[in-house]
Parts: sequence; structure tokens; C-alpha cells
Amino acid sequence: MIDDIRALTARLAAEPGSLAFLPLGEALRRRGQLDAALTVALGGLQRYPMLGDSHDLVARIRSDRGEGDLAFDAWTEALRHDPRHVGARRGLAFLCFRAGDFEWAERHLQAAADVMPDDPGLVAALLRVQERRRSLPAAPPAPGALVPEAKGSLLVDAQGRRLAGSLVAAGGEDVSDAVAAELAGVSREAARAARLLGFGSWRSLVVECADANLHLLPPTEGTLLMAVAEPTTPAGRLAVVAERGAVAARRWLERPE
Repeated sequence: MIDDIRALTARLAAEPGSLAFLPLGEALRRRGQLDAALTVALGGLQRYPMLGDSHDLVARIRSDRGEGDLAFDAWTEALRHDPRHVGARRGLAFLCFRAGDFEWAERHLQAAADVMPDDPGLVAALLRVQERRRSLPAAPPAPGALVPEAKGSLLVDAQGRRLAGSLVAAGGEDVSDAVAAELAGVSREAARAARLLGFGSWRSLVVECADANLHLLPPTEGTLLMAVAEPTTPAGRLAVVAERGAVAARRWLERPE
């Protein structure tokens, strides 16, 4: 593999506009040289921003680096340019499965299997997800239990109206509606800030305070979920439970009337 990396590096240096960055970035990723792999992948992405494989490579490296949100964005971008991109479907299925969203994991794997029906790995993964869905049926949550692992949670609309969840202050006072009103427009401002900074679409917002840690994310367009945890709760743990809450909120919002 070292010889391959040397050969590909030389080729890319001689032909900066070639697609050699794809196998080179992948080879570096497989060797665990993730920083170098990301540098190569991002350089190729600048030259080929409309190529689904460019975004897929960046996403796989981001995923290996533990940057799930950035990997999600990159795989989503890959599908925007190539809706039949199997690698992006696999990656998104993995992220959805890890977040407990087995329905969307199945959808992505089914879409990939439709493109490559003879791929045994895809078929096996699809069967595993389907079995997991059957063993853990996804029932719509009660409005007050969107994120049961958190200290409190709120689901609000763009106008700051509480749709579900509850939040109690240290003294026992229910402050759900008051906090919901304060959250009005947060999604809009977060999207505006991300756009101005060139970050693309915003996925989540983390706030660490002396009294609590907050994780905010949009389950659907026009809604915002805030999960609240003790200040000692690791940010990564809160992110995981907030993602689960977003899945539950999305299902609750999309339930049949």
C-alpha cells in the first residue's frame, strides 16, 4: 500500500487536475492517516465539487474522525449530486442506525439495494436493519417524553410555541412555555450565521453553561428540539440522546392524524 500511496502522490503532483485524489485519499484513510487523507480529499473536492465521489470520500474520512454531523452533511451533498450513489446511501444508513433511526437506515439501504440488487453485503445489512425494526417497534412518543434520558426537553415551532416536552426550573416551577418563547427564531438565526460563515446548513448547536448543558437541533424544517442535561454530562452523550429525541420528534410530528 505504501508503494501505491507514493505512486498516487506522484501522479497527483504531476496531474493536479486528475482524479488520483480519490484512490490516494482512500489509501491514506485505510492506513489511518486521516489528517493527510482529509487534506487530499478537500483539495479534490475543490476541483470537483459536483462529483458525488468527492463528497463520499470526505464523508468517510469525517466518519472515521468521529465527525458524524460533518459526515452526514457530506453524504447528503453526495446524494444531491448523485441520488444513486451507493456509498452515500450506505454511509447515511450507518449514521441513522447508530442514532437509532432504523426506519431511515432501512430506506437508505433499500435505495442502495435498488441500485445494486446483487450486492450480498447490502442485502445482509438490509435484513439486519429490518429485523432490528421488527424487534424494536417504533411507536410515536408521548409529547412529554421526547428525550427521556435528558434532564428536560422542548420541541418548539418557529414562532416559539411549545409543541411537546417540558422543562422545570430548579425551584420546581414549570418554565416550558417561557423558554419555548425565548427559542423563537433560534433556527433562523443559526441558519443565517452558518450561511454567513460559509458552514452550509446547520445541524446542531451546543451550549455549555454553569448550571446545564444544552443541545439544540432541528428535527424538521420549522421546528427546534432542545435537550437539557446536567453540566457534568459529556457533550457527546448529550448529542446522542438529542439525536434520538429528534428521531422521536420527527415521527411524532409526522404521525397520521
